[in-house]
Amino acid sequence: MHWELFTFKILPGFPQVSLRFVSWILSIMGLPGGLLLILILQIITGNTSGTLVSSCDSCHDEATCRESRERGDSFASQVISCVCKDGFVGDGLTCYNTKLCSDSSCCSQGYHWSLDSGCVDTDECSLPESPCPPPQVCQNTPGSFQCVEPSSSTRSGNSSQSVQFTCGHNVCPLGMDCITNGNWTGCDDPCDHYTVLDDEWRSTNNTINPIVHCDRNVNWQGWYRLFLGQMSAHIPEMCVADNRCGTHAPLWITEPHPTQSNEIVVRSVCGSWRSCCSFSSNVIHVKLCYGNYYVYKLVMPSTCSLAYCAEVNRTEPAVALTTPDQRPHNSTNAQATSYMTATTSAATVEGQVRLANGGNGSCSGRVEIFFRGQWGTVCDDDWDMTDAQVVCRQIGCGMVLSAPHSARFGQGSGPIWLDDVMCTGNESQLSECRHGGIGSHNCGHSEDAGVVCEAGSPVRLVNSDDRCSGRVEVLHNGQWGTVCDDAWDLRDASVVCRQLGCGSARSALQSAAFGQGSGPIWLDNVSCLGNESSLMDCRHQGFGAHNCIHSEDASVVCERQRPPPQSSQLICGHDKLQVGLDLASMTHSRFDPFSGNLAARNCTWVRVQDDVVWYEVEARAGACGNTLTTNHTHAIYSNSLFLYPINDTSFILPVSLPFSCAYPLDTDTSLNVAIRPLLALTGGISGLGTKARTSMSLFRDSNYTETYPAGQVTLPVGSPLYVEVSVDEKDPSLAAVLEDCYATHSSKPDDPVRYSLIHNKCPTDRRQVSVVESGLSSKARFSALFFLPQGEYRDVFLHCSLSLCDQRGSSCVPPCTSRKYRSISNSAPIKPLTIGPIIWDKSPE
Repeated sequence: MHWELFTFKILPGFPQVSLRFVSWILSIMGLPGGLLLILILQIITGNTSGTLVSSCDSCHDEATCRESRERGDSFASQVISCVCKDGFVGDGLTCYNTKLCSDSSCCSQGYHWSLDSGCVDTDECSLPESPCPPPQVCQNTPGSFQCVEPSSSTRSGNSSQSVQFTCGHNVCPLGMDCITNGNWTGCDDPCDHYTVLDDEWRSTNNTINPIVHCDRNVNWQGWYRLFLGQMSAHIPEMCVADNRCGTHAPLWITEPHPTQSNEIVVRSVCGSWRSCCSFSSNVIHVKLCYGNYYVYKLVMPSTCSLAYCAEVNRTEPAVALTTPDQRPHNSTNAQATSYMTATTSAATVEGQVRLANGGNGSCSGRVEIFFRGQWGTVCDDDWDMTDAQVVCRQIGCGMVLSAPHSARFGQGSGPIWLDDVMCTGNESQLSECRHGGIGSHNCGHSEDAGVVCEAGSPVRLVNSDDRCSGRVEVLHNGQWGTVCDDAWDLRDASVVCRQLGCGSARSALQSAAFGQGSGPIWLDNVSCLGNESSLMDCRHQGFGAHNCIHSEDASVVCERQRPPPQSSQLICGHDKLQVGLDLASMTHSRFDPFSGNLAARNCTWVRVQDDVVWYEVEARAGACGNTLTTNHTHAIYSNSLFLYPINDTSFILPVSLPFSCAYPLDTDTSLNVAIRPLLALTGGISGLGTKARTSMSLFRDSNYTETYPAGQVTLPVGSPLYVEVSVDEKDPSLAAVLEDCYATHSSKPDDPVRYSLIHNKCPTDRRQVSVVESGLSSKARFSALFFLPQGEYRDVFLHCSLSLCDQRGSSCVPPCTSRKYRSISNSAPIKPLTIGPIIWDKSPE
């Protein structure tokens, strides 16, 4: 390799340098051309902090992009680097002003100031005392460090260090990271908390780059899973050619993916540009998840234009056969997980449901649903009998018996697809129910929801017209049999009642009180503690071991069955809550639909229409015993309807049908998902009411008696604005609170150019803005002197956002005694209201 004569023109005032002369001098010294180029740059600039890049666009504003062409027989390769200008130091991608930053004020945590290089990483691992507890080894990372387990084995010929992360003062177990989810931070499995990265341009098959992407511009936070279309993807393990994956220099990992699913490993990433590893390599974290896919903890590349590549898994990951599934299962033996799905078709479709880990015909188990090419679980937040009934019907397993919470059937793996599920009971499949959005949740797998359907329960009560009383029979080896009454007591009966979703046990009967059974006697000398989840979990002699006959068959009577939700209707009107009972269904369930009353004994049925008996109550706290609770998004009115059996005139406890209506306090149309609050209303029915109606008016006087007409208003500059915002809310417990009021030059509340009048409930300038009333009633008022924003005579629109606040717990009047005020917890935002345009009158007064 040799160099032709050419010159660099870099900065004004720099002399032109003859490379032929320098080349001649260095050839005598035997130096290669590549080193020659570096030395020439040093001679010209005196700066050694240049960084090779693929494009000049990567250079900092205070850096110079240097281009040169390396020559063999022809000019073939272009070398591009970024070098900081005089008075600045850095790597060319970031340049620091030596005068402003010399006191380290420009450096972030984990970095320190260097006279030659600017802000450089602090190597915590070189400190006299290691920050990692033994036997862990400290490994430096940009701006921080990580503690890794020393590699004690070699898998598939590759060293694979597993990483343990710190979380506060704790060290997370292997395979877990310190993860923040909303307001909660703790050690958790990244396989349950990842962001989907599904950019089609990342494909290794993409050779067209109309837009050159750069992952240095991405604020990488947490863990990511790659998708191409509906297929799971992974980062390539082999060098990728230049100008693929939507970028100049594609990123790939230099070692194979992990094969153990209980650890997190580190992998180096290289960018391909003229060679397979042209840029400073980055270190990322990788984990193999139990669903045979990978998640990655990605970091910013060293420069632009580099981007992570993705390719579709050609084969399933080679999981080591010696790796046991460490997930907890609610099982006493090592049987394989069983599933009951909603269809027998080989092709899995979106929204398909299956039950896992149930056994006994698989009409009970952990609820799993199929979305985005993968099975995932359902969180148990607000999971109830109505939701479970939809699942039982979808998979053809009859009526629901119970809706277990807290991973009763073991913890699942992979994504948690649904949370805050709210079914009406009439849906044909679970995906049709209201929920918080696919993949949107604040749960862990310890909250996986389950169901027990009628066809899947290993226990039943027979020979009675009430499914919650009768002779006890259990299913074993595909055959139903009875239970002997030796030592049969109320603790045993309570387990049966709870298992069937029938409440508490009222009596434990002996001597075949509901008639003699036939077939095998499966259990004898049953001894329950009373807290078991299944009768089979209680101590007994073993299936089929007994000294009884069928005249000793055991029976139970549980609390009366709550009316099925399908026979009840709920209407959440603007001013009334209405509950309807189907005459035929109630009579079939042996309840008198006319016998009911609400929490207040004098609130009874009001009308019969189309064979439905209707009860109603005013949407107001205290009416007929209504309770009112509020959260950040809803006002929830709750009550219960108490019903009595047909022709039963003796003293007996009624059954209750709890119901609640959630009225959104947020009128923003983007909030189209109902949030069911955490109320003690198990087994009840709930609904969503209409959104609060709001209005905003501009008044002519400070007494707020005469309004301007709707539409355009013309005012002299410096005029006072008298503004009133009101909420159509009849409940005096709720008060309107001004959150933020501002002006824009457009009618769009989300206009980024805005002029604030009220912020965080308080005036931004007390000399020009006064809050007259806020947090006292359904009306809020303020006045403001408003002058020309930026001196321009342009139309102005006023916008105000509100919240409704529950006055019963505390004062809702904002204490604007300081410049900043944090929102109170018992209020909820309302979509900004708008009036205008206001046109300034330029005529002299």
